[in-house]
Amino acid sequence: MKQKPKRQRYYTFMVVPHDPEGKTFSLRLPLLVVRAAVFLAIFSLFLVGSSFVYSSILSRRLVHYHKAIAANRQQMKVIDDFSQETAKVHQAITELVQEDNELRKLLGLKNWRSKIKLSNKKEERSEQVTSDLVAAEQKIAEKQESLSELKEWVSQVRLRYANTPSRWPLYGRIVSRFGYRIYPWRGFHTGLDISGLYGAPIRVTANGYVSFAGWRRGYGRTVVVNHGFGKSTLYAHCSRFTVQQGQQVSKGQVIAYVGNTGYTTGPHLHYEVRENNKPVNPVAYLDLNILTASKIWRR
Repeated sequence: MKQKPKRQRYYTFMVVPHDPEGKTFSLRLPLLVVRAAVFLAIFSLFLVGSSFVYSSILSRRLVHYHKAIAANRQQMKVIDDFSQETAKVHQAITELVQEDNELRKLLGLKNWRSKIKLSNKKEERSEQVTSDLVAAEQKIAEKQESLSELKEWVSQVRLRYANTPSRWPLYGRIVSRFGYRIYPWRGFHTGLDISGLYGAPIRVTANGYVSFAGWRRGYGRTVVVNHGFGKSTLYAHCSRFTVQQGQQVSKGQVIAYVGNTGYTTGPHLHYEVRENNKPVNPVAYLDLNILTASKIWRR
């Protein structure tokens, strides 16, 4: 028996106008076409929905990505700033260490090298910023301690130098030196005789106070200044004084004027430097600076 061919099924779509005069429109489509159209519509709807969801997620990720990039750039800028500041701190510390060492050497300190030691070790950039900042804080603390010690030394050195005879009391020619002599009087000469015009100003060679201002046999009108630290200076054969006993005087201050009182052959200044009241050669105390003065202190 012959099979009857299957009848193809159709769907008819009709568009009926509300206006009675309008024409009715009908569309007859095979079932297969209708199913394909429905599937295509559903698939398109799913595709559009998926695209919308994906685009939303992608937009959010892009926004987050841009924010992350901006934050990363900001962090890199902060790191660069820290690196620059750290480099400046290291440079400043290096310069301070050099100045510290030079000043300590100038002051004649035995241990004149700074206590600070700078490291040359290289580290990774990310770790270097943190470690350098920590190291910089430690070095700054060490530097503060070193500079505090140095400041105390400078204060002591300034005081000591100000109270150390270190200049000429009168600029002139030395006509008689320290030590044994036979002219004009035989015996041990306890100071320097410096020539000068009558009435020329005599200046004290260091800070101190006037322990004596008056007449002494052989010396004539004499001024003695006590400078502390066991040192004193004597200025003899003066014509007159500008200070009195007990008065504080400063280095370079005029204390008397050249004369020829006492045992003299003419106007001049007899100048003595004494350590623990014992005369020493004043030549060692002429034109001293801090470095040469510190060598005398350490004797």
